[in-house]
Amino acid sequence: MTTTVPDTANTDFDAVLTANLRRAAAGTLPLTTGILQLLGTAAQTEARLAAAEAVFPGITRLTDDKPPTLAVYTVTRHGLSLGTYATREAARAKGEACLERCPLPEGVTASWVADNDDEHAPEDLMTFGPGPDNESVPSIRITVQSVLVDYDPEAEG
Repeated sequence: MTTTVPDTANTDFDAVLTANLRRAAAGTLPLTTGILQLLGTAAQTEARLAAAEAVFPGITRLTDDKPPTLAVYTVTRHGLSLGTYATREAARAKGEACLERCPLPEGVTASWVADNDDEHAPEDLMTFGPGPDNESVPSIRITVQSVLVDYDPEAEG
């Protein structure tokens, strides 16, 4: 089952909340216990939506038009999984922490290099600098996996 939340839902919610907070500050909104509870609940809901959106961009705007997918990022070293993360930044941090445990020659730097320009392209933590090309360096890779929310038999190939 796909959940439908209009794209304008968060914007409308923000506008109503902001208007009511302004009315409360101006003294034109009667601050009954019920209204204060509603404003508090609304603020908590908005914070939860923002947190969900930060982890999985687009999750709060699912529609029936297209089956939603989420991406997770798996870090591997020499083909062994080091963990799966909700954001590319967290996966990179794990890969960089693993690299820090390996002694690298002085002057060597590391950088993430994607396989292509696609936002879901795998990427490798590559080292650059002086030294022989055949030196042993860790093979740290991030792969992106789609997590489907719904089963779509037409997507099977």
